[in-house]
Amino acid sequence: MKRPDPHRWLVSYADFMTLLCVFFIMLYAIELLDDEEGAAARSRLQTLFTALDDAFVPDPPVPVLPVAEGSGLLPLITDLRQVAQIIPETDDITVDGSADWISVSLNADLLFASGETEIRDEALPLLQRIAAELRQYPFPLNVQGHADDAPSRGRTNWELSSLRAASVVQNLALYGVAPQRMAAVGLSYYHPLVAAETAEARRKNRRVVIYMTQNTDESLWTRPSADN
Repeated sequence: MKRPDPHRWLVSYADFMTLLCVFFIMLYAIELLDDEEGAAARSRLQTLFTALDDAFVPDPPVPVLPVAEGSGLLPLITDLRQVAQIIPETDDITVDGSADWISVSLNADLLFASGETEIRDEALPLLQRIAAELRQYPFPLNVQGHADDAPSRGRTNWELSSLRAASVVQNLALYGVAPQRMAAVGLSYYHPLVAAETAEARRKNRRVVIYMTQNTDESLWTRPSADN
């Protein structure tokens, strides 16, 4: 009768050591990431090790120091304008606001191909930078989609504006903005920036606008300015 191999334990030991080595290499790789990339990676890993649905719905963060000191959203406006400068010499990104509210207007052609509702790959880094600024503040976000008055292929302008707003919300959530803070609203072409008589005017009217306010949750459904 053949006796069992007394060294079989080495197979299990080698497997264990390999997994342990991979684990520490992964931890080391995470430490090499910058703050934004590292936070996103740690958040994704955390969701892999829990069965709780709440792990996918991060709680709003504690207000950052500038808000507590009474300067409101003014520091955020400055930071977002710096983010907008990554696309030089363009008016496709407009940041406006005051100590109580901010708006970030993104031209739809910057985010989407014509008639599409899925964000371009090349626009994702911009949304990631915007999300990195917005997620530090716990206030309500209202993301509004606007279309132009030209007929849309295969769907109505209501649907196009709504789906584009929802796409921006979904990507902001993926980049760490608490989803319970956000609402996606489609406004079709009924709130134009300029009279839509030329192709350039229609291009300006196609946009997605992100609003944030320090006021109550009721402000989630209001527009700070009739001009935006």
